[in-house]
Amino acid sequence: RHLKTKIDAGADFIITQFFYDVDAFLQYVRLCREYDISCPIIPGIMPIQSYGTLMKMTQYCGVNVPRSILDRLETVNRNDDEAVKRVGCEIAADLCSQIYTESNGDIDGVHFYTLNLERSVTEIIQMVKTIDFIKPLPGKCEVSSKAETAISAKRPKEEVRPINWANRPKSYVMRTEDWDEFPNGRWGDSTSPAFGELSDMSHFYSITLGDESERRSMLGQEPKNPQDIYDVFASYVEGKIPLIPWCETPLQPESFLIRTQLVKLNRSGFLTINSQPAVNGKPSDDSVVGWGGAGGYVYQKEYCECFCSAFHTRTLVKNIEENYPSMNVYAVNARGEEIRSGTSVGGVTALTWGVFPNREIVQPTIFDPDVFLVWAEEAFELWSAQWLKLYKEGSESHSLIESIRDSYFLVAVIDNDYVLSSQSEDSPLWTSMLECCGSK
Repeated sequence: RHLKTKIDAGADFIITQFFYDVDAFLQYVRLCREYDISCPIIPGIMPIQSYGTLMKMTQYCGVNVPRSILDRLETVNRNDDEAVKRVGCEIAADLCSQIYTESNGDIDGVHFYTLNLERSVTEIIQMVKTIDFIKPLPGKCEVSSKAETAISAKRPKEEVRPINWANRPKSYVMRTEDWDEFPNGRWGDSTSPAFGELSDMSHFYSITLGDESERRSMLGQEPKNPQDIYDVFASYVEGKIPLIPWCETPLQPESFLIRTQLVKLNRSGFLTINSQPAVNGKPSDDSVVGWGGAGGYVYQKEYCECFCSAFHTRTLVKNIEENYPSMNVYAVNARGEEIRSGTSVGGVTALTWGVFPNREIVQPTIFDPDVFLVWAEEAFELWSAQWLKLYKEGSESHSLIESIRDSYFLVAVIDNDYVLSSQSEDSPLWTSMLECCGSK
């Protein structure tokens, strides 16, 4: 009845929420027609970009996934994004064909929820053979002109992602609105290829940590001292709590390789929110660090990003400057005070890359010192938006969170010698940090 009222008020057409159950959609259409709703009803189809994205989006939106579709996805490795994406295109094409055939001509169009990933839609349309496409000229950039003008002049047509949003991909999507696709990478969620013009909307995006009682159970009922906060971060690394404000999902499998070091660092006041181990030529289908499909080899530099006190920050910078020539360190606090030190300070550096047959080098993640400063604004804001508000203003817990937010630095450390770092658990990066807290 409400929908009928909207149509009578002047709406011209209806676009549905995305779905994978065609029978349910056709029943919805029949009900609309029974209520004398005669306008076009456009079905919403969201191409499956990765298994993780499918599970998150359908759970969040309450969308049913028929067993038949899940069975088709089980025919490939769910961690192989390219294989899942290929099957996802086939599924979407079949859905379109089924809708067109079984609607008896009542439905003559489809709305694709692209999530700014237009290539899948191109493949789907080709599969259903509705449009003859002209391929772009060789060497022609497929990124939209608006996005191309938004990107930094020093990295035009960039097709990589900064690592800083690795654990907050939804926020990254909200901050980069005009991109088509990024190379299939280890993050799992296919969203956007490069760092574009920022949107102020990002500060309004917060992951759901539950109601106040649930958040307190994860982040602390009434923390009294810094060690209480350190223990929360350590508990996340240990898998005892599922989320923290800076991380939307549990720890990634590759971080299990460095979990012992991460736990020690967090309990000592280095509050890690992003990290990766060094990798030197592992097969691209490796179950822990692989990405991009079979047949290639992947590489990455060791990286750690954390909050820590001004004392720990300066101690770490001094230690790296004096003893670790292959490393960079970048730090900034909530007031915008910066520290940059180490090898080739100021340059953009590749953190993850892969070599595959019949393809150019794939470089999905980078670190950019200037982008790091942008991310830092969001990172510090999360102390307020997600943690500080749990406690009454003026309380001991409120003052504690406020003090950490206002006095700590956000620090990023990169070890450029990925060959040496990949040879031992006691790699230079973790050693340099643990030396600063007496936990070596």
